[in-house]
Amino acid sequence: MTSQFKAAINTLVRAYLRYSPVTEGKRRLLELTKRFILPEESLITFPTKHGFSLTANLRNAEHQRMYFYGEHDERYEINNIVKFLQAGDVCWDIGANVGFYTCLFATLVKEQGSVVAFEPIASTRAFLEENIRLNGFQNVTVKKIALGDSPGRRRIFLNHPDLAEGTVSLKSEEGPHTELIEIDTIDNLYAGLPPPDFVKIDVEGYQMEVLNGGKKFFSQFGPMVMAELRDKNRAAMDAAQKFFWSHGYLIYEPKKFTLKLCENILESKERNFFMVKDDSPYFARLRGQMSR
Repeated sequence: MTSQFKAAINTLVRAYLRYSPVTEGKRRLLELTKRFILPEESLITFPTKHGFSLTANLRNAEHQRMYFYGEHDERYEINNIVKFLQAGDVCWDIGANVGFYTCLFATLVKEQGSVVAFEPIASTRAFLEENIRLNGFQNVTVKKIALGDSPGRRRIFLNHPDLAEGTVSLKSEEGPHTELIEIDTIDNLYAGLPPPDFVKIDVEGYQMEVLNGGKKFFSQFGPMVMAELRDKNRAAMDAAQKFFWSHGYLIYEPKKFTLKLCENILESKERNFFMVKDDSPYFARLRGQMSR
């Protein structure tokens, strides 16, 4: 296969995966063609479906997926976010990784809004900062810390630091590489940050520590929240939903273009959930997307 033919097939397959409304068969198409059209270089910069570009490492399966499909695999979550975020909003991205959501938020809130991205791992943060620079975002602040339930320093274990792994967790002590990272709490920090309209939390099992470090914040403020709450530890899942209930939040599952009220996340198959207080101005903003 010539390089020109390979490039042409790459372009056609990626266009189909990104823009065809027919979803059936897309995964099979990629399985059949990927070994022929995957670029030889590991580091690559590519445009997404959402008006910004990313630099990623194609040896990371999650990055490969974004390269081919032009977005993160959480498409139902993204569908809803692009409907409710507005110009001028402030977003916090807790667990920013390489910055897909950071860049999405910065694009949606425009210059009138701002994004605070939290990413403690230096090698991963290098991708994040490059992607912010690549897109010329002036409305993003990067915090080189993790959030937890108490300030301090902890070692985090990594398998392949150069891959910017999205599954690295402070709950795990497996991996040949370690990095000493700084941890602080939401309650210690929020007074010095712009109050958020929307908070995304993706911290690979560390969500209760993040939430417990923000009890005062979540009592005083009522931002919209998207959090990965699916956990092998069902007690941790239950603790998370009880935390949100105790702070006046309703919990919703993401559907294709709507949010469905979730009475118990332990009975849900979803990974991520959206939370909103029914007495907040954001409830009215989301009302058009809500279903039962």
